[in-house]
Amino acid sequence: MSVWGKLLVGGAGLVLGGPLGAVLGLAVGHGVDKIRKIDTKKIINNSQFSANDKQMAFATGVIVLSAKIAKADGKVTKDEIETFRSIFDFESSDESAIGQIYNKAKLSSDGYEVYAKQLKDVFGDQESLYVEFITALFKIALADGSLHPKELEMITNISKIFGMPENILDSIRFGFNNSDFNIDLNALEKDYKILSCNANDSDKKIKESYLKLVKDYHPDNLVSKGLPEEFVRFANERLSEINSAYDRINKSRK
Repeated sequence: MSVWGKLLVGGAGLVLGGPLGAVLGLAVGHGVDKIRKIDTKKIINNSQFSANDKQMAFATGVIVLSAKIAKADGKVTKDEIETFRSIFDFESSDESAIGQIYNKAKLSSDGYEVYAKQLKDVFGDQESLYVEFITALFKIALADGSLHPKELEMITNISKIFGMPENILDSIRFGFNNSDFNIDLNALEKDYKILSCNANDSDKKIKESYLKLVKDYHPDNLVSKGLPEEFVRFANERLSEINSAYDRINKSRK
C-alpha cells in the first residue's frame, strides 16, 4: 500500500495524534475528541515512532505545510495546486482524501508552527529529512513564478523550527534559479553555496563537505530514516544537484 493509501486507514490519525492527527482525522471523517486525548502524550524519545508512523507523519506534514505555504501570499492559485499534484504523485483512488487534507489546511495560513513542531518531535535531529520538506515547500511557493515575502518568511521559520542551520537553507535556495531571492551571485558562487562551502576553502574541505552531503542525502539513507518511497525522486534530484555542483567546482579549480 502506498503511503497515501495508509493515510486513509481509520487509525492513522490516532497513531499520529497531535495537530497532524487531528487534521487527518477530520479529513477522513473522524472526530477529533478521541485524537485530542493523546495530544499531550509525552514524547520521551522519537524512537517510539515506528517507520510506518514516520512515513505517515512525513506525508501528512507535507500536505498540510504545502497547503499553508500556498496560502501564505493570500491566495491559492491553480498553478500551486497543480504543482502540488505533480510533485506529490499519487493514485487517483487517493486523490479525494488527499484533497480533503489539503483543503482543510489551506483555509488559513495561521498555525503552521504547530505542525512543524510536531514533525520535529517525530523526526528529531534528522536534518536530511527536513531538507526534503523545505525543498518541496520552495517548489510549491515558486509554482506561480514568484516568491512572495510571506512565503519565504514562512519557509525560513519552518526551517528554524526544524533546527536547520542557515547555510543548509541557503544550500537549498541556491538550487533554484529565481530572482525573487534577491541574491546576485554567479553560477560558481551558487555551486559553493549548494555544497555549504566558499571559494576560499581548500580542495580537501570541499571534498569532505561533498562526501558528507552525498551520504546524508542518499535515497537509501533517507528511506531508512522514514522518508516514504514516493519521495525518493526528491532525494535523487537533490543528489544530482550536489554532484553537478561538485563537478563544476572541480573543473573551475583545474
